[in-house]
Amino acid sequence: PDRYDIKLTPDLEGFVFTGEVKVGLSTSADLESCNEIVMHAKELCFISAHFVVLGDDGVVVGGKVEAEEIRVNMKATTVTFLFPSNIPPSSKLELTIDYTGFLNNQMAGFYRSSYTDIHGNSKIMASTQFESLDARRAFPCWDEPARKAVFGVT
Repeated sequence: PDRYDIKLTPDLEGFVFTGEVKVGLSTSADLESCNEIVMHAKELCFISAHFVVLGDDGVVVGGKVEAEEIRVNMKATTVTFLFPSNIPPSSKLELTIDYTGFLNNQMAGFYRSSYTDIHGNSKIMASTQFESLDARRAFPCWDEPARKAVFGVT
């Protein structure tokens, strides 16, 4: 991944959130006959995924390619997006994923916490904890220290 642009919208009453992540990817020249993308994900529910190919100027070339199947492997904490055609080698892609998740109370990923305001009222807030293996609870990603990228969060 080159960049993640993440939009998270929490529901502090229902303890859930909606998310959209746009991931900038660069495919290698030796990519052959590959029509799937596998990422880390834990406790997320997927709505849709698609990619577009970007030209050298960052402008979309061609149409979007929708995932025809989304497979979640809870044991491996991964999600696989299967596309109807092969992913082009030596290309820049933008992968867009829409999903939902839970604001857990485990201090991991995107979670809920509470505080007391200046009037003594208990309030709920959303917080993040992305230590080892926890980012995958907030958004689908390559949750590995060697897979560094730039992030934008809304």
